[in-house]
Amino acid sequence: MAVPVPLGTEDRTARLTLRRPDAWRREDAPQADLRLTGDDVVLTVRSRPSDRTIAEEHTSLLERLPGSVEGLLLVGVDVWTAAGAPARLVEYVRPDEDGAVAGAHLVFVTGRHRVDLTVERPLARMLATDDLVFAVLDTVRATEPTAARPHRDLEPLPDAPAAAELDGPRLTAEAVSTLRSLAGRRWNPGLLRSPAGRELIDAGLVGRLGTLPEPTQSLLGPWAEETQPTTLEQRLPDGGESRLQAWDGTVVDGTDDQVVAAVPPEQVVALMAGRLGIRPVWTFPFRTGSVRADLVARRLDGGDTAPDLPSDLAEGDPRLARFWTAPWTVSHLRRPGAQLPVTIVHAEGHGFARVGRTEAGATTFSADAPANVFRSVVRAVLGA
Repeated sequence: MAVPVPLGTEDRTARLTLRRPDAWRREDAPQADLRLTGDDVVLTVRSRPSDRTIAEEHTSLLERLPGSVEGLLLVGVDVWTAAGAPARLVEYVRPDEDGAVAGAHLVFVTGRHRVDLTVERPLARMLATDDLVFAVLDTVRATEPTAARPHRDLEPLPDAPAAAELDGPRLTAEAVSTLRSLAGRRWNPGLLRSPAGRELIDAGLVGRLGTLPEPTQSLLGPWAEETQPTTLEQRLPDGGESRLQAWDGTVVDGTDDQVVAAVPPEQVVALMAGRLGIRPVWTFPFRTGSVRADLVARRLDGGDTAPDLPSDLAEGDPRLARFWTAPWTVSHLRRPGAQLPVTIVHAEGHGFARVGRTEAGATTFSADAPANVFRSVVRAVLGA
């Protein structure tokens, strides 16, 4: 991992040590053991007595976080091994009055204490600060002797919340096309007599004399410049299809009947994350890095019968075999200007995989953590 800034300063509390950039400032925080700020990052350390296991503390954290802030989205969890004590890393995004905030919450236990280290920064700066944030997290070390605990299976994780529905007028595809044709142009009185025009009037998007209310003008703004949208197209396990298109502030959801709404880009990120089914999932790599291209293509296309993996591959990689036979949601995420979409598979009960390039008749097919999938959404929508 490339470290953009040397981590030249060591900070210490009664429970941990860490290294951070010299330019970060140490601030007074009465309710915290340590608070550091710099590079749009806020790092806070707290600790309290606890004799619970890391599984118990992690489960408690996952139960508490979503209720702590309305709209908070859990985007990933991981077993953290660098701290010298049993630890978990939880990533989340929460709304804030100044814009969405991306957080990484490292929790570890020593048998006598629980230590919580949170790192927060603006969602728009998430990708730009990732290397620095994780470089600092990699330096965190527990200073208290850690009691040995018997090994146990990983703790169960919460289910994903229901995907949010887009709130706005529902229109036919013809009406949406007519609405888009108004961007940067004057109302054509002839449209009043068309079914699509009357539909726009009935939905309140156009006045009966052809006037455009201010909310409609806001919807039309991104279309006037003929910019390309960020698009999420999905094939669902039942064979259904969905499409979500997002311009800067305007979203169209659907294929036949379509919902049109004004949605800020950071809320588009949350909307797409919900459609993808992003939630905490334990992620383990497949033993196999690629699969025959024809099998992957047929599996992605769906149909009544999914092709089986070759028996030797299924026997040698049971994790891939379980993923392959589970119900799939296949998502194609395309950002403006990109030649090819990012193709992501969500297998029900088994997490995510990313479909990569095809070379010499084999297609790269690798397990992917939900937090990485979320970063793909951030990159596509915010361009960060």
